Amino acid sequence: MIPVVGTPVKLRRLEREDLEALHAYKNDPDARSLLVGFSTGYSRTDLVDWLEYHRTRNDEVLFAIASVNNDECLGHVGLYEIDYRTRKAQFGILIGAPGARNKGWGTAISRTMLDFGFGELNLNKITGQYLTSNVRVRHMNLKLGFEDEGVLRDEVFRGGRYHDIGIMSVLRRNWEPLAEHTGEGEPSASHT
Repeated sequence: MIPVVGTPVKLRRLEREDLEALHAYKNDPDARSLLVGFSTGYSRTDLVDWLEYHRTRNDEVLFAIASVNNDECLGHVGLYEIDYRTRKAQFGILIGAPGARNKGWGTAISRTMLDFGFGELNLNKITGQYLTSNVRVRHMNLKLGFEDEGVLRDEVFRGGRYHDIGIMSVLRRNWEPLAEHTGEGEPSASHT
C-alpha cells in the first residue's frame, strides 16, 4: 500500500473485488470521454480478462486508487510499456468514481506514481498522452514538470469527429528538482 499525501486515498493492488466498481467507471460516458483510447464499453467478463492480462505483464505497474476510509476502488493508475533497458514508461490514470473527480487528487496521485517510477523503478522518462481538448490534464502535467513533445493530429475518431492527442513527458532530471515541492508547495508523496 502506498499513501497519497494530502488526500484520503491510497494506491494498492487491484483485486477481483474491484471489478464491479471498475465496470461502472469504465462504462461511464463522462469518464470514457476523457480517455485517449477508444472503447465501446466493457462487460464483466472483459474486465476479468483485463485484470488478468495486466497482472501477468512484466512491463506494467498497475494500482487501484482506493479510499483510505473504506478501501473502495475509485479508479486505477499505472505505468505501462516499461522499457527497463532505456528506462522509460507510459503513464495513465482513471479516476472513475464521480465523487472523487475534480478534487485535485489526480495531481497528488500522479505525483506519487512519478515518485514511484523515478525512485523505485529507476526510470529516466515517463510519457503521457491526453486529448488536447482536456486542458485540465495538460495543466496538471505542466505542474508536475511534464513538457510538450508533440501533437498527433486527428488521431482518434469519437463522437462523429476526429480529435488530436497531445504527448507530454517528464525526465528524471526535470522531476528531481520538483520532487520535494511542486506547484502549490505541497510535499512530495512518500513511499514509507
